[in-house]
Amino acid sequence: MMEHPVRDDGHVSLEADARLDAGLIVRAATMADLAVVIELRLALLREHAKNPIYRRLRPDAPARASRLFAGQLRCPSEVTFLAESNGAAVGVLRCVASAGLPLLFPARHGYISSVYVVPSARRHGVLRALFTSAIEWCRARGLREARLHNAVENETANAVWDALGFRVVEHLRVCHLS
Repeated sequence: MMEHPVRDDGHVSLEADARLDAGLIVRAATMADLAVVIELRLALLREHAKNPIYRRLRPDAPARASRLFAGQLRCPSEVTFLAESNGAAVGVLRCVASAGLPLLFPARHGYISSVYVVPSARRHGVLRALFTSAIEWCRARGLREARLHNAVENETANAVWDALGFRVVEHLRVCHLS
């Protein structure tokens, strides 16, 4: 894994990575991509079947996902990026221009979610390409900060996000009420 250098001002440098597969492209998903977006995002949830939150996948998740993700694909304040290698979808990343907390800066930030790369395409620059597209999308909208959540037990994701310049700043805690 190649790390993005963090500059003195705390920003991440995103120089081009020569290791990216020549056939890899990243583009904004459209409604025509809904089925593949559903497939990739449900694969992400299934991959985390032991996580206390994500293991509670509803039996009707595909139908719910169709409605939810269709709305997200139509929303002007967010984008879902698809990575394709030689015509096959190999990764997905969703990015939203989110409102910040009313008493804190920044007023808006980019929120990255639903990041998934198919296992056979991992360690080939797919996440880096998706992330670079998301950061460019955020910057084009005047956003100067990106945030995300990831499963705490996913050591690989923790290492990757650290390498991309993210730092843990809070913890999500769950308490089941009886």
